[in-house]
Amino acid sequence: MHEDKNYEIDQILQEMRSDYWRNLEISEDDVGSSGDEFLVICYGSKRYALPAASCREVLKLPRLIRVPRLPDHLRGIFNLRGEIVAVTDLRPLLGHEKSEVTDGFRLVVVESGPIKTALLVEAVEGLTKVDNAQVEPLAEGAGSGVRDLIRGKLVEGEQVLVLLDLSRLLARPELIVDQKEQASSGSD
Repeated sequence: MHEDKNYEIDQILQEMRSDYWRNLEISEDDVGSSGDEFLVICYGSKRYALPAASCREVLKLPRLIRVPRLPDHLRGIFNLRGEIVAVTDLRPLLGHEKSEVTDGFRLVVVESGPIKTALLVEAVEGLTKVDNAQVEPLAEGAGSGVRDLIRGKLVEGEQVLVLLDLSRLLARPELIVDQKEQASSGSD
């Protein structure tokens, strides 16, 4: 009976090795693909996509603490497992009307280089893979103030998915808060 157990263990280990090599081959096939994965977010009927590699997590809306003298698109801060994270509302930057924040809103924690923030979004649709060959540039004159934030668009039937350039977005001057400047303005 002891020999039977060894045989089962050997068989299980062999199956695990086979699965490992099979999965390794599958992942190598994925590397050759020309697509990237994006997290689809929504503001009203408009759909945007963030690079999934920069998205850390999606959270229900926690209690936000408003910080005085910050621009309206910086909605506040919250504690994320001991780390203080700022909440950024992209709606004004993308040309959308600001509406009341409801319980259905979500936070998408994103990180690009040294910058980490939580983006306030109305809805999260999920992940999608985008074939880079299908990405089109924006039409001339479309969203001139927002143009540098957009990598391109993907037309899916009647719907348009706008791909955001997260590194450019997070580098915008209106998203960077200079702590020294805030401290000195508080002492005036």
